Amino acid sequence: MYPGARRGRTVLFFLGWGMDPTPFEAMPRAWDTCFVWDYASLDGLPALPEGPVDLLAWSMGVWAAAQTLPRERLDSATAVNGTPWPIDAARGIPPAVFDATLAALSEAGIAKFRRRMCGGAAATADFLARAPKRSADDLAAELEALGRAIRERPERPFAWDRAFACEGDRIFPPAAQRAAFPDALSRPGAHWAPDLFADLLAGRAP
Repeated sequence: MYPGARRGRTVLFFLGWGMDPTPFEAMPRAWDTCFVWDYASLDGLPALPEGPVDLLAWSMGVWAAAQTLPRERLDSATAVNGTPWPIDAARGIPPAVFDATLAALSEAGIAKFRRRMCGGAAATADFLARAPKRSADDLAAELEALGRAIRERPERPFAWDRAFACEGDRIFPPAAQRAAFPDALSRPGAHWAPDLFADLLAGRAP
């Protein structure tokens, strides 16, 4: 889903799997922000907004953005806690871990994933207070489609300006992120990194 934005500088934010804009609604934003989510299909994205566009991509959104966007139209591209090789033993999520997550994707499996994603009880509670408004069946369909597309689609060259890797990420291992992005900027935090997202959306230098 790709809602349009007003004219002016736009941040195009490719979210992670299972997301919608709900967890980000309370974060102040310095520019118009278009949220992209639900990668059950990568077809049919409308044209980019007019004017300057900066890409911010998180988690599976890093791969989805690299697969779909014309890099020459972007003023900048920033990756957070994700890689262009999301199912990869060295540069992403180990294939066995991805497959086990998909196989166990019930309500309980989603709850377990979110605890790992947030990195602690307090952070999980905060996330759940603004959780995406999506069903377990919806999330399962998206993850299944993602797994198939990642394995079937060829790699597409894409130039990233910078990447952030959080030290406590339990979804995309930090070592895998550094293998994908040798110059990645290390930050504290888990895979779900609200402080980092808030800084980036507000235009504060992290």
